[in-house]
Amino acid sequence: MRVVEVLARGRHVVYTSDINVVLKLVARFVEETTGGRINVVAEGGVTEALAAVLTKGLERVVLSEKPEEGLPGPETRLVCVDKPCFDVPAENVVVFLTQRVKAPRFYTRHYLRRLDWGVYVFETPSTGERVVLTTSGGRLVEGTGLAPLEERALELVKKAMLDYGELKVSDVLFLIEREMGVSKNAAREILSKLVSRRYLRVRRGVVELA
Repeated sequence: MRVVEVLARGRHVVYTSDINVVLKLVARFVEETTGGRINVVAEGGVTEALAAVLTKGLERVVLSEKPEEGLPGPETRLVCVDKPCFDVPAENVVVFLTQRVKAPRFYTRHYLRRLDWGVYVFETPSTGERVVLTTSGGRLVEGTGLAPLEERALELVKKAMLDYGELKVSDVLFLIEREMGVSKNAAREILSKLVSRRYLRVRRGVVELA
């Protein structure tokens, strides 16, 4: 799943507690969407911060404190930053909110949460989809947020689940320790990272895919 492609069409609301990551995502949205105008609605300091991070696609962007008149249209996109613009009859709307304002039922809800420094997860409960985003060169990009060693461990665990079925924590630790030649403590740290990044979860001593 590519986040910008998901948000580019239809009506969406993204809940997050981090306005800085919203600014990065809006900048990427402007860069990667094609055709039509983009009305970015924000206020005060947020508008100034957006103007600083928007470097590409500016010829299609209108920054304002309220939606433009005559906005509705199939090739126009409305992006509202910390403003619940739910009453605007536009076809393509993305509303980013740092407060839990209830959205209309016809809006698809997403959640953007910080997992670690520079690592976030974008989740869509209605579809069960999730994607990890990382900051790279000041931009927000899709990625695992895992070190190569952790990625290898995850693949080992997934394969073992297919081959053997249910795996206990002790099974996973033994697998990582044996196949990767690391100590038991290192194996625990790797498993802990995979759980904290929501690739795996532990229920009653059994390791599952998150």
